[in-house]
Amino acid sequence: MLLRQGWKARPLARRWRAPMAPAAGQEDGRAAALDWGPLRQRWQGRIFTAEEMAEAGLGKALAAGGRPLPLPAVCLRARSECDVRRALEFLQRHELPFALRSGGHCLADLSSHAELVLDLSELRRLAWDARGLQAGPGVSTAELSGFLTSRGQLLPSGNCPAVSLGGQALSGGFGLMGRRDGLVCDQVQALRMVTAGGELLEVNTEQNRDLFWALRGAGAGQFGVVTELHLRTQTAQAMNVVHGCWPLTEAAALIALWQELAPGADPRVNLQLAILAGRPAGHGGGSGQPQVELFGAVLAEAAEVPALLAPWQRALGRLAETLCEWRLPAAAAASYLCGRLDRRCEPAWQADPPFPAHGYQFTRSGFFEQALSRAAIAGLIEQFAAGRPAAQQRELSFIPWAGAYAQDLGTPGSSFAHRQAHFMVRHTAVLGPSAQAADCERARAWADESRACIAPFGNGHVYQGFAETDLEDWDQAYYGAALPRLRAIKARHDPGLLFRHAQSIEPDAGQDEAAPLPA
Repeated sequence: MLLRQGWKARPLARRWRAPMAPAAGQEDGRAAALDWGPLRQRWQGRIFTAEEMAEAGLGKALAAGGRPLPLPAVCLRARSECDVRRALEFLQRHELPFALRSGGHCLADLSSHAELVLDLSELRRLAWDARGLQAGPGVSTAELSGFLTSRGQLLPSGNCPAVSLGGQALSGGFGLMGRRDGLVCDQVQALRMVTAGGELLEVNTEQNRDLFWALRGAGAGQFGVVTELHLRTQTAQAMNVVHGCWPLTEAAALIALWQELAPGADPRVNLQLAILAGRPAGHGGGSGQPQVELFGAVLAEAAEVPALLAPWQRALGRLAETLCEWRLPAAAAASYLCGRLDRRCEPAWQADPPFPAHGYQFTRSGFFEQALSRAAIAGLIEQFAAGRPAAQQRELSFIPWAGAYAQDLGTPGSSFAHRQAHFMVRHTAVLGPSAQAADCERARAWADESRACIAPFGNGHVYQGFAETDLEDWDQAYYGAALPRLRAIKARHDPGLLFRHAQSIEPDAGQDEAAPLPA
């Protein structure tokens, strides 16, 4: 349904590429020099200029890429859909590149690294009706969990409390409920979106079906500004939490055991494996010594849990002696699932804004459809332990897939391309604010080399929610076989590349606007 006639978007000339948004620190200064008075007169939210930027709270706890992340020169904080439409019209008229931000947690800083930021953090409307949940893109995981828990409901979201719904729901979104209930994007029933041409669209299975397919898996900052999401939720329930911790010497055996059991487990069982080093006490536990953790949730009635965990108990053998379990009532279970409780069910430490200084994070990921060999596991562990500076934190995470993640493999209902994987591995290095360029380069090198150790066993795909700015062929790695159709949809809805950043989907210049989209 077209709610209001928009302005005419500029067409894309054949073989012409719009200029990419300049990185912070390399701006042309137009945003700072522009007269924002005309927009202020109609603006319902807040416009922050350089002198007011500290009030905007746009800093990050961890920046990507190993380089400082300056604050933008201008931040447009929208408070309504009208604000979003006015901003896009103004920015297009003045040909100003911008970053689109809901929570700012992009691991490649694509939502922050620009001279001008269109910020959606105030679009946090939450409502509940007979059809389910209605939520704005700026609402955080923790805020959303609290709202739903009070109504006896849950959303199978990720487990970082500060991450906003917009980013995770549009890029995929996985968490400890996902093997049973699917990705966050699988819960999306409808959306409202402002297009590059200024139209406010209803997007669902009946209206704008091409966008409904594209936005759920490839929609973060690509096709328009999503202003509201309508999602299906699940009934809140009690559950069991599992946690075990062992020294690094047990890592090879545990990885081999985990990859045999976790991907094929009952979908109600979601146990992750993590190898950690350098995590300081008070920031989630740990002594700083390398260790291996098995943790996660069993989403079942109490009487069913022993049988579901029996294969793990048998396989762990003597290691099962240190395995702990907690039965959490529904409200506490919700806190655990959204990350407000840590892996041992204690209150989780979280960095709170504002952030006067930021550290650095380097994250790599990959999907796997076959098990790692013993030699590959040994090489991965050796690489993990080699040459780690004391100030560098490392984590290898093994995340089970399959289950409900594979629910639409036959006839894909969304653009999320990683349905066929058995598991995902994430490689993360973190440094504090005092890190120097050489420290960052060593951390980056470890993350790259760690992934390379097991890359021959992967399927070549990378989780788009863990975006990487220096990834070659990122579009194929993120979107796989969905890419041609995504390019056609980009050409139809944003031919002038109004929504662009360092990893924008390239419009298919040969796509006829009236032609049917490829299947």
